[in-house]
Amino acid sequence: MVTTVIGDWNEFIANLIVGGANKLQIGDVLIQWGLHNSSGGNTLTFPIAYTTAPSVVGSVVSTSTIEQDAYVVHGQVSTTEAEFEVRAILDTGVGTTDVFNNTSNVQWIAIGINNA
Repeated sequence: MVTTVIGDWNEFIANLIVGGANKLQIGDVLIQWGLHNSSGGNTLTFPIAYTTAPSVVGSVVSTSTIEQDAYVVHGQVSTTEAEFEVRAILDTGVGTTDVFNNTSNVQWIAIGINNA
């Protein structure tokens, strides 16, 4: 096992960003994270593919002022993609309704194996 001492934090962080992707690989474990704008579609393509499907978590970053609550529904996950659907509970003035909202940003993190 090789131990690396982090002397320059800015250099360490800069090395995590590869081609615009935030990633960290320790041995075979690959961790990637980022911001996905769901207005471009519900499918996020991972910057670097995994060997097996990773575990993925996403959360809503911004919501409109009329939303009482917003949440992410996770769809299928493969070695190259993850699906997100943002749902919002809106106050219509006469009650609340659960609606699809495809304009929110989703912060995501994926952890899995990449031993290719």
